[in-house]
Amino acid sequence: MEEQVLSTPLGGIRIETEGGKLVELNLTHRQGGRKAPEGPIAAELARFFRGEIRDLTGIPVDLRNSTGFERRVYEATRAIPFGKVATYGQIAKAIGEPGAARAVGNALGRNPIALVIPCHRVVASNGIGGFTGGLEWKRKLLRFEGSLKTVG
Repeated sequence: MEEQVLSTPLGGIRIETEGGKLVELNLTHRQGGRKAPEGPIAAELARFFRGEIRDLTGIPVDLRNSTGFERRVYEATRAIPFGKVATYGQIAKAIGEPGAARAVGNALGRNPIALVIPCHRVVASNGIGGFTGGLEWKRKLLRFEGSLKTVG
């Protein structure tokens, strides 16, 4: 397992990779070192934060510790495009579980790969909703993607 802390315009992010796949991404307030990101995943994240790309779906992820339900939620969440949001209920419907909005929220609360599985793009039907990384990070990410103004 390899770990790096990357500096971004929004704050530090910590990534763990193994076998060429992203295993964990946590939002942290600690900034990375001065050296350039190492490896293709870190480089792709750096390009995202420089505004060169908007799509992180090409980053391979390792979800072996997630349940089948969680994987379905994460796949549907990964399909939300940059600059857009969806509600917990919309994700529940997308995975064929229309009454499971709360379970979707719980699954996203266990998301090991924030940003790449963009749980910050999932909002409550009546506003911004919660976020494991903290509402400050959720607002920063939505503002960065230009979608904060669409959230009530």
